[in-house]
Amino acid sequence: MRFSTKLFITVLLFFSFYEMMASTNDKEIKLLFHTLDSLIDCQESLIAEKKAQIKAIHDGVKGMKLSSEQELTLNHRLYDEYMAFNFDSAHYYIKKNIEILQSLDDANLKASSLIRMAHILAVSGLFEKANAMLDEISLSQLNTEKKVEYYNQKAELFLYQSEMAQHSPYFKEYIDSAQYYRQLILQIASKESFEYITNLASYTCERGNVDQAIRIFEEYLPSIPQGDRRYSIITSTLAYFYSRKQQSDMQEKYLLLSAISDLKGTILENNSFRELSSILMERGDYSKAYSYLSQASDDAQLYGSRLRSVQAAHLAPLITKAYDTERSQSQHRTNILLLIISLIALLLMGSIIYTLSLMRKRRLANEKIKRMNDELSQHNDEIRMMNAQMKEANRIKDEYIGRFLELCSNLIHRGEERLKKMNRLARERKLEELYAELKSNTSINGGIRVFHQNFDTAFLNIYPDFVNEVNRLMTEGSGFDVGEDANKLTTELRVLALIRLGIQDNQKIADILRSSITTIYTYRSKLKSRARNKDTFEDDIRRIATY
Repeated sequence: MRFSTKLFITVLLFFSFYEMMASTNDKEIKLLFHTLDSLIDCQESLIAEKKAQIKAIHDGVKGMKLSSEQELTLNHRLYDEYMAFNFDSAHYYIKKNIEILQSLDDANLKASSLIRMAHILAVSGLFEKANAMLDEISLSQLNTEKKVEYYNQKAELFLYQSEMAQHSPYFKEYIDSAQYYRQLILQIASKESFEYITNLASYTCERGNVDQAIRIFEEYLPSIPQGDRRYSIITSTLAYFYSRKQQSDMQEKYLLLSAISDLKGTILENNSFRELSSILMERGDYSKAYSYLSQASDDAQLYGSRLRSVQAAHLAPLITKAYDTERSQSQHRTNILLLIISLIALLLMGSIIYTLSLMRKRRLANEKIKRMNDELSQHNDEIRMMNAQMKEANRIKDEYIGRFLELCSNLIHRGEERLKKMNRLARERKLEELYAELKSNTSINGGIRVFHQNFDTAFLNIYPDFVNEVNRLMTEGSGFDVGEDANKLTTELRVLALIRLGIQDNQKIADILRSSITTIYTYRSKLKSRARNKDTFEDDIRRIATY
């Protein structure tokens, strides 16, 4: 029995912890989606900042005559700025470097530019040209650093080709080729370098040890700032690792982090938005999936990436079809609701007509009763004479009842007449007259007066000694006169009453009292100037008791 109780408690604690963790993950995902959507709204300004940053580099050398080495350095810098931002510009500057290097005898410099050119061609889907660029490099003349770059670009090229060959017989062949070059990198690269870490994690994952690959990246990720392209690459790859484990929540989290990093770093050559749209489509959130796929397509077009545009184009028909289907269903539901509302409106109109018919019958019945009363009145002269004294005694009561009934009747009549008038104006499409009628403030002003009366009465019931307490806080001769109407407050006293109730904001006080904010500010300033202790006046008001 004791063992069963312990087991039950353990299971209960486990499920409670699991539910708490799931709730925390949901909140984190929602926060990441909110951050991503906010950054999408700001993308134009982020791109403008990026362009201004690049322009500053151009302006910094404007009018200067640069040596070949300086021009090479400048072009490399501009290439790095444009690499994930604009294909054409990146291609232009690295091509200039390749032309300059034709006259120089430096194998490592030439290799560096050719590798960069191969990268920019690969991300645009020009795989054959990228491979041709790498074939121009002589490995025997390269130092270790350039060999790492060369092998890394080879692995990357096969990886891009594998993306295009998914679900085909060539996919595994490309992955195996990428694994071969990753293995070469792991043999010569520095173990602290980004290239070593990324290739080690990818190599480990493809060898089947996905958990170890995840640990490598999650330990390394905090050392990279968000907005850096390396951060985007690591988080995107982590999303792929978690997809291998079929942990969709973690895959979604890292895709969101990657997309956020892409936007912060104005990285238009990205992959995360397309992957996110695919996940959202599978979940049934077609509207958001369509939005993120459009973002992926727009970024690919701005960048000029043929590879990303083709990948987005493959997914677009599926999401667009699902999105259109959802919209059609939503429209169908809307049409049904409109039909129901129309039926209700017809029923309401029928009810109004029936009510008017009953009122007409009642009026006819009243007229008949009146005729009967006229006939009976001829026989009631003696009774009237006997009741004359009683009527005289009840005259005062009749007067008050008559006034009350007259007031109610007038209010009902005015309401009916105003409703009839507005219905007629609406039916005759006299919109200006209808607007003037709706704009009338007569009923509002009456409501304001009633509100002030009720506010004053209620407040003074709670704080019966409020005015006297306020006067104690004022300088001599500047207090408030209670006057004959002890149940009515002045506007200044109402401002102080609201402050006593905890309302401090001038705008809120102005809204409640239907005054301008300038008027309220003036009242508060004048009241402070009349106080004995100006610095603590409003605090003193808030301390007035309810006795």
